[in-house]
Amino acid sequence: MNAAPKWGTCGGKDCIKVLTLCHNGTHHNAAFDPETHKITCFSECNTTTMIHTWVCKVLGTTNPNEGRQFIEKWIDEAEIDLSDVIPGASGGTKTYHVFDPDKKVDMVKGIDPKILADLYSRFDTTPQTLSRLKWHLPKARGGDEIPLQQLIDFDVAYYPKRGTIILPHHNINGEIVGLYERSFAPTRDEMEKIFQYGKHEWIDNKEIWKAIHYAPKSKYMPLWKEKEYRDKNIEKDYAWSFPNSCNLYGLHKAKEAIQESGKAIIFEGAKSVMLAHAYGYPFAVASHTFGAHENHISMLIHAGAKEIILAFDRQYKEPAGKEWDTYEKRTQGLADRVGRFVKVSRICDRDGAFLGYKDAPIDNGKAAFETLFASREVLTGRG
Repeated sequence: MNAAPKWGTCGGKDCIKVLTLCHNGTHHNAAFDPETHKITCFSECNTTTMIHTWVCKVLGTTNPNEGRQFIEKWIDEAEIDLSDVIPGASGGTKTYHVFDPDKKVDMVKGIDPKILADLYSRFDTTPQTLSRLKWHLPKARGGDEIPLQQLIDFDVAYYPKRGTIILPHHNINGEIVGLYERSFAPTRDEMEKIFQYGKHEWIDNKEIWKAIHYAPKSKYMPLWKEKEYRDKNIEKDYAWSFPNSCNLYGLHKAKEAIQESGKAIIFEGAKSVMLAHAYGYPFAVASHTFGAHENHISMLIHAGAKEIILAFDRQYKEPAGKEWDTYEKRTQGLADRVGRFVKVSRICDRDGAFLGYKDAPIDNGKAAFETLFASREVLTGRG
């Protein structure tokens, strides 16, 4: 259940400490007794309950039978999808349903145009500046060679105040629903290595602590939201983010080509989409994560896709072992769930002839991608 379990002791007995999804998911704050099958929660619950009652909190239900059924499904090794569960929300989720291709996914609402105008007044969108971005520069200069027109068409901007690239995400109608910031500063993990401090290690030097603490957690982060734009009725409304499982990057540009061709390519990242459109594959979108949610598949089926091509990064060094197993779950596992309703294939470079470790299928140029695309593997469900 994405609970990050690890062994510990509680009351002198061996227990399994778990990171709970129902209480913000920030630390190990509950213990599972494998003998009694009870969970002791040291956070909001502050009590001991049977495991199926605790599971109900994650599912957002008070019906103990749903908790029992969930556990039974898990024991039977059923496919369980918790990707749309938000730590701390406990709003409930459908976790063991049959894929419904007719499911209508509510479109993410666009940001108020007046607010967007104010935000973009702080950014630089001039062609002169965009042409100097790393994303546009030639590979010989460490760039990604994304054509300038693609950066303009996808509303990419530069944020002078922070020295970052602003990557907007649009809904299918072309309204901007969220803003991500691509930072080129060292991440928090990189800063810890620079100063040779381990995670959670005590730091006496305040300047070093600040340098590590205020470093970005990752290269891509939702843009921080100014106080005047925060909704007081929404808990932790700190950034211009959106429900990732309900939106596909680039679908507003790709929907007509998907309808005409019957094909849809799902990449992980936005840069891959922009390159694909420039290379003559206008039916490309991105999930903005390693994998794709069933909502994404439904959205593409509604858009007219008859074949969905999974073009995830080569996050495996060889077709064996743990990394390959994870890749299989993200690709073949998805095809097993949805393959009755749509053809599913994948772009897979098993031997690394065209892609290096962590490369996106389109990273090494148009010719390499065309070869990989032409030799894609058909996965359509085995289940």
